[in-house]
Amino acid sequence: MPRPRRGFTMLELMVVLVTAGVLSGLSIGKISDIIAQQRVAKAAAAITNDLQQAFAIAGRNRRPVRIVIDTAKMQLQITDRSQTTNFRRTGLASAYNLRASNVRFYPSTPIEVFPNGLSSDTLSITLSANGSTRRLRVTRAGMVQIRTS
Repeated sequence: MPRPRRGFTMLELMVVLVTAGVLSGLSIGKISDIIAQQRVAKAAAAITNDLQQAFAIAGRNRRPVRIVIDTAKMQLQITDRSQTTNFRRTGLASAYNLRASNVRFYPSTPIEVFPNGLSSDTLSITLSANGSTRRLRVTRAGMVQIRTS
């Protein structure tokens, strides 16, 4: 009577490894999409926070604040009117790994935020990556809206 062996056969180990490889190969595409969606969502939340702070800083300091979008450096800057003091700076390329093709701004000119809570113009920002899109819109009165597409 042969003794029962302990452990696994080579065939059983190969079946498990092949199955695990196929499952992980199928899930990598979905995981990269989820990572891209989270990257866009975090960038939209950070920009929303910065834009709301621009209106708060202008009211608190009782001086106009300028929102500057630098497309060459992929940065959103909140400075004073003379651009000597930086209140906030958000790097979209470095912090959120977004490229210039993933971000659109309108208008591309600086926007002034006045102490009375109004701005010189509305601002629209579109962030996209791997099919995930967030549209931010700032009204002249300082209301920031995020729309998911």
